[in-house]
Amino acid sequence: MKRNSTLLALCLLGTWSAFAQTSSSDSSRTSTTTTINSTGTDSTNRSNSTSSTMDNSSTNTTSPTNSSTYSTTPNASSSYSSSSTTSDNSGREKRPRAEKPYKAFTGGFYVGANTTRYKGEDIDGNNPSGRLGYQLGVFVRGGGRIYGQIGAEYFASSSNYFTPGDGSSIQDISGKINAKWLQIPVLVGVKLAQSERGISAVRLAVGAEYANRLSSSTTVNIDDNEIKSGTFLGLANLGFDIGPLLIDVVYHHGFSDAIKGFNNSQRRTLGLNVGFKF
Repeated sequence: MKRNSTLLALCLLGTWSAFAQTSSSDSSRTSTTTTINSTGTDSTNRSNSTSSTMDNSSTNTTSPTNSSTYSTTPNASSSYSSSSTTSDNSGREKRPRAEKPYKAFTGGFYVGANTTRYKGEDIDGNNPSGRLGYQLGVFVRGGGRIYGQIGAEYFASSSNYFTPGDGSSIQDISGKINAKWLQIPVLVGVKLAQSERGISAVRLAVGAEYANRLSSSTTVNIDDNEIKSGTFLGLANLGFDIGPLLIDVVYHHGFSDAIKGFNNSQRRTLGLNVGFKF
């Protein structure tokens, strides 16, 4: 009986020990599982945290990008401003330059040569040629296509003078009359063709002049006082303006006798002038 009791006690002790080990093992497993779950949860949380951090980092990164994009916008604005400035400059360059006004007033000076004879000089219907003289003058001109001109001119003429019946040949009846005149020519003309500003042109003009005698000398039987001190002449002028250069052909036609007591002593003069204007 005692032996049976002992065996029963041992059996109970073994069963309890086995149960205790099983419980311990289950608890350990449960702890391990809990640990694993905890670890997994932590890992998940860390992963989520990492993901969140990455997302936040990505978001933060995106923000600078957006900030950079915002910063780029002023650059684009600056580029636009530069483009606008370039466009303005280009526009300014393309603007037509202010046109210079028409040159309505000009003045200048000239020198030239002339040949003079008198209307009544003829031998049996032949008109002897005149002798060369010279002139120099200044002028002022104003207007557009239609213009007016006034000037002052020192005119030196030298001519042969012939009187019918004084000899049997031209040499026998020829003489010289040299005269110096101060002439005031006035012209009204038209520019037949002209440049845009009127600087270059082809001109045609008519007018009149008053000639005042300054001095004279003769080799014929004529007193100096017989040469009139003042006379009027008509003018015809064909002129060419080439920039500042001018060329004029002028015909002087006397209306009244230049020598007292000699009929048909009106002057006939053809002159060529070259000068500059400004």
